[in-house]
Amino acid sequence: MSQLAKLQHRFQQCVLGSTNADDNAWISAGGRADPETQLSIYCYAYAARLTEVLATDYPALLVALGDEIFNPLANDYIVAHPSHYFSLRDFGRHLPDFIAELIQNNANYKDMYWMHELTIFEWTLTEAFDAADTKLFTKQDMANIAPEVWPELKFTLHPSVHRHDFEWNTTEMWQTLTADDPKKITARRETTSAWIIWRDQLTTRFRSMQNNEQQALDTLRDGGNFNDICETLATMMEVETVPLRAATLLKGWI
Repeated sequence: MSQLAKLQHRFQQCVLGSTNADDNAWISAGGRADPETQLSIYCYAYAARLTEVLATDYPALLVALGDEIFNPLANDYIVAHPSHYFSLRDFGRHLPDFIAELIQNNANYKDMYWMHELTIFEWTLTEAFDAADTKLFTKQDMANIAPEVWPELKFTLHPSVHRHDFEWNTTEMWQTLTADDPKKITARRETTSAWIIWRDQLTTRFRSMQNNEQQALDTLRDGGNFNDICETLATMMEVETVPLRAATLLKGWI
C-alpha cells in the first residue's frame, strides 16, 4: 500500500470512528486550527450530513421523536450501517429493520412499535417516487381487448406501486406530523387497514382500500388472471355483481 493510500485509509478510519483519533501526529500542524480541531471538523461533518439525509427521508419520524431522540438514533444507525456508495439515495434503506431490532432489544424503545410502520411508510414513499417509468395501460387499450381474451388476461403493476397493511394509525400520523402545524395524534387504531401507494406523474399518492378491492388487487399482484380476480370477488359478494365490480376496479386502477 502506497503512503498516500495509507494516509487516506487512516483518515477514513478516523472519520468513521473505528480508530483512535487522539494520535494526530500524522496531521499537519501548519493550518489555522490545531490538528485535533481539523480532524474533528471532518468527523462531525460526516455524521451531520448523514443525519441530515435520514431527517430528509424520514421527516415524520424526526418530528415524532424530536432532535433529542432522533439524533442519537441516527448516530447509532450510522455506526451500524455506514454509507458504502457515492450516492446517498439508499443510505436510509435499512432504518425500518434497524428500528425493528431496537424495539425488540432496547428497553428505551419497547413501547414504540408504531415507529417501525412509520419508517416503512416513509421509505415506501421514497421508493414509489424514485421508481422507474414504464408504459401505462390505458382505457383505450382496455376497450380494444376482445371479450373472449378477458378470462385469461393478466396485468403487471407499475414499478411504483406498493401494498402495505398497517396495524397502526400510520398514514394519518404521517400526514399530521408533516403538516405545517403538527398536532398530537394517537398511534393506535382499532383494526388493520390495507393501503396502496403509487406515483402519479411526479406526485406520490396513497389511499386505503376496502376489503374486496384489497383481495382483488393482491390476486392480480400475485399473478392471477382476470378470471382469478372474479373468483376472489365471488367469495365476498353476490355472484351477479362480480363482473361489474371487477371491471370497475380495473378501470379505477388504470
